[in-house]
Amino acid sequence: MLDTQRHSTVFVDDVDAEIEQLVSHGPKRVAEAARYHFAAGGSRVRAQLGLDAAAGSGLSRDACMSCALAPELLHNASLIHDDLQDGDRMRRGRPAVWSKYGKDIAILTGDFLISMAYVTIAQHPKPAVALRMIHDTITMTISGQINDLGATQTPPEEYENIAASKSGPLLALPVRLALAAADMPGQNIGTRVGRALSVTYQTLDDICDRDADLKHGATNICLALEASGQSRASAKIIACALAQTSLEAARLDANSLSQSAGAAFLSLADQLETKLKDVSDAT
Repeated sequence: MLDTQRHSTVFVDDVDAEIEQLVSHGPKRVAEAARYHFAAGGSRVRAQLGLDAAAGSGLSRDACMSCALAPELLHNASLIHDDLQDGDRMRRGRPAVWSKYGKDIAILTGDFLISMAYVTIAQHPKPAVALRMIHDTITMTISGQINDLGATQTPPEEYENIAASKSGPLLALPVRLALAAADMPGQNIGTRVGRALSVTYQTLDDICDRDADLKHGATNICLALEASGQSRASAKIIACALAQTSLEAARLDANSLSQSAGAAFLSLADQLETKLKDVSDAT
């Protein structure tokens, strides 16, 4: 893992503080809903990826913040909108934004965070390139969401593409922004790594959320495998194998990137592998 304390003066807490500063300028009700959403926690994975990749490339503090903030804001906007579209009333153990503040405020809060993400790109060394990258990322994410919303129980052979398309672009974005800021190659590779890691991420979530997803009729790889004839135990084994295969593909590509970008992805891969082992060993 990159040592951001040694390479940069920017930390995830600084990202949270900047988000609060940006939120404070919003309309009162929307700002309240945004604070409520962020106060629920979250791992800030995309922010950390951006900080690690940017700091390791020797970029300025402003550039590091830009690479961390924009993806984190877009990700959280997508969560708020996703909960509303899926009808999920709970997020991180408490009512989702739409459930607490209503659908209209939830839509506006997500829109506000998207607008905030564009503002943070003003700090990026190559804002025009970064803006196009963000637009492409949002477009790909929307495409993945459309496919997910149109699915009931996705056939196992289609699952991987839907998971990668829905979550991969935003997972790749922080490192891609850092590569662009540092004038380094690897955009297509970064995109592939993000897609592969997102499959591992989503598969792990599906394994852990199998019972809840069954209750709510949500898309879930384990349930899809069971619907195709696998037993519950076999479905879990196959899902874990899919997650492991995606993780190995991500590592292979990450190792071909620049040291800073690759290390940022590999650090996340290590965390996911630890979780995968725990899930695999659980009865």
